Amino acid sequence: MLTIYHSNRLDILKDLLVTLIKSKPLSNPLQDEKILVQSPGMAQWLRFQLAEELGIAAAINFPLPASFLWEMYIQISPDAPKRSAFNKEAMLWKIMDLVKQMLNRHNFAPLKNYLTEDNDDLKSYQLAGKIADIFDQYLVYRPDWILKWEQADGLDAIPHQQRWQPELWQALVAKTAELKQPHWHRANMHRQFNKNLTLGKSFNSLPKRFFVFGISALPPHFVESLQTLSQQIDVHLMITNPCRYFWGDIKDHKYLAKMKSKHFLLSNDQLSERKDSFYKASAISGDECTNPLLASMGKLGSDYLYQIHDLDAVNIDAFADISRTTLLKHIQADILDLADSSSNTQKPIIKKNDTSLHIHSCHSPIREIEVLHDHLLAIFARHPDVTPKDIVIMLPDVDTYSPWIQTVFGSIPKQEPRYIPFSISDRSVRTEHPILTGVLKLLNIDNSRCTAPELLDLLDIPALQRRFKLNQKGLETLRQWINDTGIRWGINNHQQSCFDLPIMSVNTWQFGLRRMLLGYAMPESSGIYADILPFDGVQGINSHLCGQLADFLEQIEQLAISLNQEYSIGEWTRYVNNLLEQFFLPDNSDEYPLKIIHDAMEHLHEQLQDADHQKPLTKTILINYLTERIAGQQNSQRFLAGQVNFCALMPMRSIPFKIVCLLGMSDGAYPRSIDVTGFDLIAQNSRRGDRSLRDDDRYLFLEALLSAQQELYISYVGKSMVDSSPRAPSVLVTELLNYCQQGFLCQENSEGSLTEQLITNHSLQAFSPRVFASKNKQESDKNLFSYAREWLPAASKKGQRPSQFIVSPLETTDIPDSIEMSELMRFFRNTTKYFCNRRLKVFFEDNEKILAENEPFELDGLNQYSLKQELLEAMIAGHPPAQILALRQASGYLPHGAFGEVIVDEQVRTMTTMADHVRRLTIPETLKENVEISLNIGGIHLSGWLKQIYFGGLIRYRPSPIKGKDIITTWIEHLCCCTTGLGLSTHLIGLDPKKRTYQQRTFNYLPVDDAVDYLDALISVYKKGLAYPQPLFPETALVLLNSKDDEEQTIKRARLCFEGNSNGSGDFAEGNDPYISRIYPSFDSSYLPMKELSISVLKPALLHSEAGVSS
Repeated sequence: MLTIYHSNRLDILKDLLVTLIKSKPLSNPLQDEKILVQSPGMAQWLRFQLAEELGIAAAINFPLPASFLWEMYIQISPDAPKRSAFNKEAMLWKIMDLVKQMLNRHNFAPLKNYLTEDNDDLKSYQLAGKIADIFDQYLVYRPDWILKWEQADGLDAIPHQQRWQPELWQALVAKTAELKQPHWHRANMHRQFNKNLTLGKSFNSLPKRFFVFGISALPPHFVESLQTLSQQIDVHLMITNPCRYFWGDIKDHKYLAKMKSKHFLLSNDQLSERKDSFYKASAISGDECTNPLLASMGKLGSDYLYQIHDLDAVNIDAFADISRTTLLKHIQADILDLADSSSNTQKPIIKKNDTSLHIHSCHSPIREIEVLHDHLLAIFARHPDVTPKDIVIMLPDVDTYSPWIQTVFGSIPKQEPRYIPFSISDRSVRTEHPILTGVLKLLNIDNSRCTAPELLDLLDIPALQRRFKLNQKGLETLRQWINDTGIRWGINNHQQSCFDLPIMSVNTWQFGLRRMLLGYAMPESSGIYADILPFDGVQGINSHLCGQLADFLEQIEQLAISLNQEYSIGEWTRYVNNLLEQFFLPDNSDEYPLKIIHDAMEHLHEQLQDADHQKPLTKTILINYLTERIAGQQNSQRFLAGQVNFCALMPMRSIPFKIVCLLGMSDGAYPRSIDVTGFDLIAQNSRRGDRSLRDDDRYLFLEALLSAQQELYISYVGKSMVDSSPRAPSVLVTELLNYCQQGFLCQENSEGSLTEQLITNHSLQAFSPRVFASKNKQESDKNLFSYAREWLPAASKKGQRPSQFIVSPLETTDIPDSIEMSELMRFFRNTTKYFCNRRLKVFFEDNEKILAENEPFELDGLNQYSLKQELLEAMIAGHPPAQILALRQASGYLPHGAFGEVIVDEQVRTMTTMADHVRRLTIPETLKENVEISLNIGGIHLSGWLKQIYFGGLIRYRPSPIKGKDIITTWIEHLCCCTTGLGLSTHLIGLDPKKRTYQQRTFNYLPVDDAVDYLDALISVYKKGLAYPQPLFPETALVLLNSKDDEEQTIKRARLCFEGNSNGSGDFAEGNDPYISRIYPSFDSSYLPMKELSISVLKPALLHSEAGVSS
């Protein structure tokens, strides 16, 4: 007998299930109860519930519908195999072989056109996979087509361009018979199954009964099988039905209900029998009372209800009335009663403090998670009875949100009151286990450019690090070496040639490794040896890293060579096993992902044997197969783990929870869309009961709406992070909002304000003052709040001037007794940076460099300056620039070939005039090689060495325009030189690149006493700079002191130098320096002390020097 139970609550169906198991236990205690469910999550929930009700949940199986039905087929037809020869995976390889054999047939012309240039068989494999998937759908949803095709019947109804499909199916059946495999598949098995059962013969092998619990929809042939099975055994079909009236034809509005023989009403959580039916077709007209949400989102359920409507079954109604106390309850009750509140003249009024439904618009996924965390804390405060296990958070894409969930929820210490225990289900195994990504990358290494970032990503995998005896610290050292030796891509020049590029020995891994190995034996100053420039970085205790890198690269090179051929499946299995052994040293955490790889290879071996696929496999097909296989693996499930659970939106995740949260409900993200295959005949000839991903998603949203017992929380990315322009939510959210707007009124407000009450627009940042304001909040900000006290200081300061970095000078008990001249110069180059580095031990520079993936085609600013410095030194010394060109090319930091030569030639022509001038100043030879400086000034011993002292004076030069910091540092050296009594001037020469000439500033000789006085003043500033950051900005100071304009114009020019152009296009903005901007963020507040300090430090240097340029 078939009994169908209808209820709008899953827990009622559970109670009915428990009652049936208790009241009518199986006669054979060794026989298992069979409860069909749609997902493992539902099985887990139901197992917990049964254990709680029965004391123990043993001898209960929870099969999925497809596997159960095939098991029933086997019970009825003993010759049926345990695994059909027409399963999707088995069909794939047969189809792949058959299509190639049949391509020259007339009907296969469309496939032949598609498969042109299929050198690696990837197109054939992917096409065969699509066809196998389509045929599998036909077996489930169009078994009548399959049976007709096998009889060569009904072919005229098929479009001409698709007639290859029945021809291919017939060939597939023949191929299966040729392999002596059972001819059974779902279509003929289903026909035989129904035929055998309807003959009246008894089958003792069938279970005494089984339950179908809470499944949203079943294929038509399965519903038919339920009816047939019910002639022999008891079948209990338990349906979560959102509406108490018949709504299978809700779209057509033909009729609503049908009288049933028996039904139940749940009142006050108790089941009571009633004689009159809930199906009051005569009282309700479909034209008058159709619920738009149910009609729009419920197609999946309405089609299913339509299928089971005319079954010969006993229908039991166990609906629970819903009290209309909140907006959410109103919506759920409307759906239950097939009502439409928008049609009411007296619309329900929703209280302003109603929190049963709230929708949140955020700027980004991380803001969605931050807002969610705050609102969960508010829910715990608002509902003391709610615990973490009462909350489910569902997302369309768990992997996208997983890092942000870990960042927000996982960063709070467990001992803090704000900590919320959480778990994340349904993450892809590749996200959880990087070793899987590593295996796929290694298998494709021969098609990879082997860029520096790509191979370092491989080395970042813990199991691979262990195999090559590396650790994270060593990897950071290698990262620096790889950058410094100019490694960009390619194992060697042979691999570069594989990409149809000219053979170049530089910028490859082999090139960089040779530099490291030679640098271990000889210094870089030795010059080029055997076309290799030594690299100085490989020294000391880290030198062993070079050998470990060499070992890794050797293995990669050998792997790339061996991958360039096809193998049989047995050879591939051995190959993959060797690869795993060669590159990975797993620990306990790697056992599961490695098992996935081993199982996949074993499964592939079985598939190919079953299909008699003899042809060797290309590497491309193997990678594609493994990628699909890994993507289809479910990670260890932690659903219902007693914590706040983040999980994917999937069928029957709509288990009742007190709080249901839906995140990522953005337009385009949900409902999901999928491209329909062009040769899918089901899509071209739809029937009731056909599955659609968008219809599934719509029904999942409806189920989530109905499963929320107290509150439904929805969030989406509703604004752009760039310009805050609005972005639409999911169409399902829009439909829900429209229904609320049209059907309900907001308390104490006019119609049209309910949407504003439901949607909360959140700020871009978590530290917005809007979030933390406690008084004078705007109406739109009433729902903004935060428990994240770490953001409160930032929020309280927003809109205000930043507080002064340091209020009073630090204690200067550690003023040094002596100081090097170079240290004093370093101080005056950037006084704020020196203070942060020396006194505060704060460093704002990001030392981690982003590795380049391509050889250099141009020089960045730092490398360009370094090249000019080297060229200038060579030109002054009379050495040919070709030497620098050769060294630069050997370092890997110069563009290849003529590009590098052009750059060098351009720099030589730019600096020729300057080099000639410096050479004239440095002839005759130096007056003294080195002069020691040793002075006691202001209680500090100043020491150092002066170099490059010529008869023409102290010569200083740089291949760039003269800047303020150059003037100050040269001024310090000049004063020290004056104290020696040599009586020399100092010449500072800079480059004018636009005019291809030079600039010069000459510092005049000063008496010793004057020089000492000026040094004393500078050392005094230095002492102050150890206690307090001195507002000396050399470039801005130079603008102030050199200006001939009035004060207003001078300040304007100084501000431009400090702040740059308002559009950010200025060449230089001194205030953008990370140290200066942190300590002196405002030009106005630092102007006066800067001006005063500039006069005392820089003005004397300008007064005692003369500027000039070459004519």
